[in-house]
Amino acid sequence: MKRRLIPILLVLLLLLSSAGSVSGHRLHIHHQIGAIDIKAYYGGGTPCQDANVTIYDDQGNLYLVGATDEAGEFSFPPKIGLDEYTVVVESTHMVGHRGETTINMSSSSGGASGSSGEEMPLYLRIVAGLGYLLALGGAAAAYSGWKMKKKYEGG
Repeated sequence: MKRRLIPILLVLLLLLSSAGSVSGHRLHIHHQIGAIDIKAYYGGGTPCQDANVTIYDDQGNLYLVGATDEAGEFSFPPKIGLDEYTVVVESTHMVGHRGETTINMSSSSGGASGSSGEEMPLYLRIVAGLGYLLALGGAAAAYSGWKMKKKYEGG
Protein backbone atom coordinates (compact mmCIF):
# COMPACT_ATOMS: atom_id res chain seq x y z
CA MET A 1 0.00 0.00 0.00
CA LYS A 2 2.75 2.46 0.97
CA ARG A 3 4.66 1.70 -2.21
CA ARG A 4 1.66 2.69 -4.32
CA LEU A 5 0.99 5.86 -2.33
CA ILE A 6 4.48 7.35 -2.76
CA PRO A 7 4.41 7.53 -6.61
CA ILE A 8 0.90 8.99 -6.50
CA LEU A 9 2.02 11.71 -4.07
CA LEU A 10 5.10 12.45 -6.19
CA VAL A 11 2.97 12.87 -9.33
CA LEU A 12 0.54 15.17 -7.46
CA LEU A 13 3.47 17.19 -6.09
CA LEU A 14 4.92 17.55 -9.59
CA LEU A 15 1.59 18.66 -11.02
CA LEU A 16 1.00 21.21 -8.26
CA SER A 17 4.51 22.65 -8.43
CA SER A 18 4.33 23.17 -12.21
CA ALA A 19 0.79 24.57 -12.18
CA GLY A 20 1.80 27.89 -10.59
CA SER A 21 4.34 28.80 -13.28
CA VAL A 22 2.03 28.50 -16.28
CA SER A 23 0.25 31.67 -17.32
CA GLY A 24 -1.51 31.01 -20.61
CA HIS A 25 -2.39 34.10 -22.66
CA ARG A 26 -1.12 36.47 -19.97
CA LEU A 27 0.72 39.56 -21.14
CA HIS A 28 1.99 42.27 -18.78
CA ILE A 29 2.52 45.92 -19.67
CA HIS A 30 4.44 48.51 -17.60
CA HIS A 31 5.03 52.13 -18.55
CA GLN A 32 6.91 55.28 -17.51
CA ILE A 33 6.33 58.92 -18.40
CA GLY A 34 8.89 61.18 -20.15
CA ALA A 35 8.80 59.81 -23.48
CA ILE A 36 6.22 57.23 -22.47
CA ASP A 37 8.11 53.95 -22.09
CA ILE A 38 6.24 50.67 -22.33
CA LYS A 39 7.60 47.24 -21.46
CA ALA A 40 5.59 44.16 -22.43
CA TYR A 41 6.40 40.69 -21.15
CA TYR A 42 4.75 37.30 -20.71
CA GLY A 43 3.74 35.79 -17.34
CA GLY A 44 7.11 34.11 -16.80
CA GLY A 45 9.04 37.37 -17.39
CA THR A 46 10.05 36.68 -21.00
CA PRO A 47 10.03 39.88 -23.10
CA CYS A 48 7.29 40.13 -25.71
CA GLN A 49 9.47 40.70 -28.79
CA ASP A 50 8.23 42.23 -32.06
CA ALA A 51 4.70 42.65 -30.68
CA ASN A 52 2.27 45.02 -32.39
CA VAL A 53 1.69 48.17 -30.34
CA THR A 54 -1.39 50.31 -31.05
CA ILE A 55 -1.96 53.54 -29.15
CA TYR A 56 -5.30 55.39 -29.03
CA ASP A 57 -6.05 58.87 -27.69
CA ASP A 58 -8.71 59.69 -25.09
CA GLN A 59 -11.37 59.89 -27.81
CA GLY A 60 -10.56 56.39 -29.09
CA ASN A 61 -8.82 57.67 -32.23
CA LEU A 62 -5.67 55.95 -33.47
CA TYR A 63 -2.63 57.95 -32.31
CA LEU A 64 0.37 55.74 -33.10
CA VAL A 65 1.29 52.25 -34.31
CA GLY A 66 4.59 50.49 -33.71
CA ALA A 67 6.32 47.33 -32.49
CA THR A 68 8.30 46.30 -29.41
CA ASP A 69 12.03 45.67 -29.66
CA GLU A 70 13.99 42.55 -28.56
CA ALA A 71 13.60 43.57 -24.90
CA GLY A 72 9.81 43.98 -25.25
CA GLU A 73 10.12 47.76 -24.99
CA PHE A 74 8.47 50.57 -26.93
CA SER A 75 8.42 54.31 -26.27
CA PHE A 76 6.50 57.20 -27.78
CA PRO A 77 6.33 60.95 -27.22
CA PRO A 78 3.19 62.21 -25.49
CA LYS A 79 1.15 64.71 -27.46
CA ILE A 80 0.58 67.98 -25.64
CA GLY A 81 -3.07 68.35 -24.70
CA LEU A 82 -3.81 64.62 -24.57
CA ASP A 83 -4.54 63.43 -21.04
CA GLU A 84 -5.15 59.73 -21.62
CA TYR A 85 -3.82 56.99 -23.87
CA THR A 86 -5.00 53.43 -24.36
CA VAL A 87 -2.13 51.08 -25.20
CA VAL A 88 -2.83 47.70 -26.80
CA VAL A 89 -0.02 45.17 -27.24
CA GLU A 90 -0.57 41.99 -29.28
CA SER A 91 2.04 39.28 -29.68
CA THR A 92 2.93 38.31 -33.24
CA HIS A 93 4.66 35.09 -32.15
CA MET A 94 1.98 33.62 -29.87
CA VAL A 95 -1.60 33.94 -31.03
CA GLY A 96 -4.06 35.07 -28.35
CA HIS A 97 -1.54 36.93 -26.17
CA ARG A 98 -2.90 40.46 -25.81
CA GLY A 99 -2.64 43.14 -23.16
CA GLU A 100 -4.26 46.53 -22.76
CA THR A 101 -3.68 49.38 -20.33
CA THR A 102 -4.73 53.00 -19.90
CA ILE A 103 -2.16 55.70 -19.21
CA ASN A 104 -3.65 58.77 -17.55
CA MET A 105 -1.34 61.81 -17.76
CA SER A 106 -3.38 63.89 -15.30
CA SER A 107 -3.55 61.36 -12.47
CA SER A 108 -1.91 62.11 -9.12
CA SER A 109 0.45 59.14 -9.53
CA GLY A 110 2.31 60.87 -12.35
CA GLY A 111 0.66 58.94 -15.14
CA ALA A 112 1.08 55.43 -13.84
CA SER A 113 -2.61 54.62 -13.88
CA GLY A 114 -2.50 50.91 -14.36
CA SER A 115 -1.07 47.70 -15.57
CA SER A 116 -2.91 44.77 -17.05
CA GLY A 117 -2.62 41.09 -16.26
CA GLU A 118 -2.78 41.25 -12.47
CA GLU A 119 -1.15 38.20 -10.93
CA MET A 120 -0.60 36.96 -7.40
CA PRO A 121 2.84 37.86 -6.03
CA LEU A 122 5.38 35.04 -5.92
CA TYR A 123 5.42 34.77 -2.13
CA LEU A 124 1.62 34.30 -2.05
CA ARG A 125 1.83 31.61 -4.75
CA ILE A 126 4.49 29.80 -2.69
CA VAL A 127 2.38 29.99 0.48
CA ALA A 128 -0.68 28.76 -1.43
CA GLY A 129 1.34 25.87 -2.86
CA LEU A 130 2.55 24.89 0.58
CA GLY A 131 -1.04 25.02 1.82
CA TYR A 132 -2.10 22.61 -0.92
CA LEU A 133 0.74 20.25 -0.04
CA LEU A 134 -0.13 20.34 3.68
CA ALA A 135 -3.77 19.62 2.84
CA LEU A 136 -2.76 16.62 0.71
CA GLY A 137 -0.48 15.37 3.50
CA GLY A 138 -3.30 15.75 6.03
CA ALA A 139 -5.71 13.87 3.78
CA ALA A 140 -3.16 11.08 3.30
CA ALA A 141 -2.52 10.86 7.07
CA ALA A 142 -6.28 10.75 7.80
CA TYR A 143 -6.76 7.99 5.25
CA SER A 144 -3.80 6.05 6.65
CA GLY A 145 -5.15 6.41 10.21
CA TRP A 146 -8.59 5.28 9.11
CA LYS A 147 -7.11 2.19 7.43
CA MET A 148 -5.04 1.35 10.55
CA LYS A 149 -8.05 1.79 12.83
CA LYS A 150 -10.11 -0.48 10.60
CA LYS A 151 -7.33 -3.11 10.57
CA TYR A 152 -6.87 -3.19 14.38
CA GLU A 153 -10.58 -3.15 15.17
CA GLY A 154 -10.93 -6.29 13.11
CA GLY A 155 -13.20 -4.72 10.49
